[in-house]
Amino acid sequence: MEVIPQNKPDLVVGIDFGMTYTGVAWTNLQNSIQSLDDWPGLLDAHQVKVPTRFIRGKDNSWGFLVDNDEAEESERIEEFFKIYLDQRSIDIARRNGLQDIPANVAEAQRLTAYFLQQIYQHIKHSIESSTGGSWQNKTVEFNFSMPTTWVSLNVLNNFEEAVRASGFGEENRSKHVVNMGLTEAEAAAVYVASNPQVRFMDGDVLLVCDAGGGTTDLGLVQVENAKLPTLKQVNAVSGVGIGSTLIDNSFELLVQARLDSHPDGNTLSQNLARKIARSTQFQSFKHKFGSAVGDFPEYKFKLDILGLNISQNFSHPGLGIERGRIIFSKAELQALFDTQIRGIVKKIDEQLDWMQTNQPGQQVKYLILSGGLGGSDYVKTRLEGRYGSTDMSIVRSQEPRLSVVKGLVMDRKQKLILGTAALKSRIARASYGVACRQIYDPIRHPGATIEYDAYTKKRWAINQIDWLIKKGDMIDTNTAKEKPFSKKIRPGDPSRQWDTQIIISHNDRDKLPRNLNEAGAHTLCNVQSDLKEVHEKEFELKNKRFWQGRKYYDAIFQMKFLIGPADLKFEIWFNGVKYNRSHEAVKVEWDSAGVSARPSEYYDPDSYERYR
Repeated sequence: MEVIPQNKPDLVVGIDFGMTYTGVAWTNLQNSIQSLDDWPGLLDAHQVKVPTRFIRGKDNSWGFLVDNDEAEESERIEEFFKIYLDQRSIDIARRNGLQDIPANVAEAQRLTAYFLQQIYQHIKHSIESSTGGSWQNKTVEFNFSMPTTWVSLNVLNNFEEAVRASGFGEENRSKHVVNMGLTEAEAAAVYVASNPQVRFMDGDVLLVCDAGGGTTDLGLVQVENAKLPTLKQVNAVSGVGIGSTLIDNSFELLVQARLDSHPDGNTLSQNLARKIARSTQFQSFKHKFGSAVGDFPEYKFKLDILGLNISQNFSHPGLGIERGRIIFSKAELQALFDTQIRGIVKKIDEQLDWMQTNQPGQQVKYLILSGGLGGSDYVKTRLEGRYGSTDMSIVRSQEPRLSVVKGLVMDRKQKLILGTAALKSRIARASYGVACRQIYDPIRHPGATIEYDAYTKKRWAINQIDWLIKKGDMIDTNTAKEKPFSKKIRPGDPSRQWDTQIIISHNDRDKLPRNLNEAGAHTLCNVQSDLKEVHEKEFELKNKRFWQGRKYYDAIFQMKFLIGPADLKFEIWFNGVKYNRSHEAVKVEWDSAGVSARPSEYYDPDSYERYR
């Protein structure tokens, strides 16, 4: 039996909020990890995640309680709102003429908050029923996974606001904590390493491909210790807007093209193409396509069960309707998958090419597939055909659709019990630094603004940048990056607040700007450190003797940077301990331009334009 250290949370909950489906897993650290499978309205025992959808303005109509086949014309089913937490997605959708999208990010946040409120209430009810008591006074951690495509902090901040508004962490702010955890590719890697279907060896390199509803996330990791397990990233995670939802959208376009070629067909239903694409029939086909039980020369979808007043004897050769069923050939439907698979192959090839160029002595030993689309038999078969002649083995996760949420909880559980996370290190996807002054050097600081320091009697170049983390650096997930600060205080001066300007850059590490005026330098945020309860006697007195100059106190403290896959948090440490007195020691004011900055390689406009 595992020994649980003291002062650890009573419950660790993982939430994989997906564009099409949402999964939840939890543990009390003493027992195995459980996933929720008691969703309201669930009739299919094989469903392990709940649909990310609800009907606006209709109480208790969310997840499985929303029936796409029976929804009335007047009822608006809200779905896919996760992608619109990013303003660029809204802008692209508008350019492509899409109508049924949120008006702005604030509306996308409200939709997200409403859905997550239903998730929160059900998690609470389900776990309290399982544990036999209220969790209000228990210490609970909520850990959310993130798509790798969320590389700008404003998207993450938008999501965090929606999470808080939904109720997570608000029931008991002193004991309920919300964390933005691993990316989906990282979490899937942890799950596979913890539940290996093959015997991994120390040093094995895995390429994890988590293909879900809206995004496909890829991560190169190396097994550092197969027994624990522990992993380290080989290359920064990356993602692209490819997923099973695009298959739905392409199918809708296929149906609509038939209707447009035979105008009399549009009299069947105003939204026939959309209804068929969203139907339970089509979703079932999509999940089984390529398997032994889902392989047919043609596929027929009944129209009468879509709420349409169509006789079972109705036929229309031009539309491919025969006796009340619309028919599609295997080739037509196979093409829907192949378009997405080509995009996935392109991203896999990019990672393999990166390995050849940057790690010539190593090769990827396993390609790991997870996620709803990654769990498809057809996807696996096509990838085996593509890479079957290589030395890379293709392995599907034991639980493709739960890999992310269970891996999220596994990583946190291992960190709490053993002191080291399963994902031991990650690659920095951006550079982080602080605005500073440097002793003036006319060679290093041409054209710099100069200021004179009366205490040190030296000239300083201001608006320079001290880079603490550079893009591509290996970051230990078990420790924080530390930056010491020294501030001068006149005797009797009560001021204890200091501002630190945090800078972000997505430039390559060999092209980083040296000062705030150079291209690629963006102010990310301003961090206010407040040590107002520290008495001046706790600082060191300098220039004690009159001939040494002005007397002052040297206030020395450390700022710790906790760098996640897409977020950044701060702590203030004084005299070797975390500063935690009766007030908030750190206040962060985010800069709108800085949080919106993103690297061009993580933005694939084509994938978003294919979205619907």
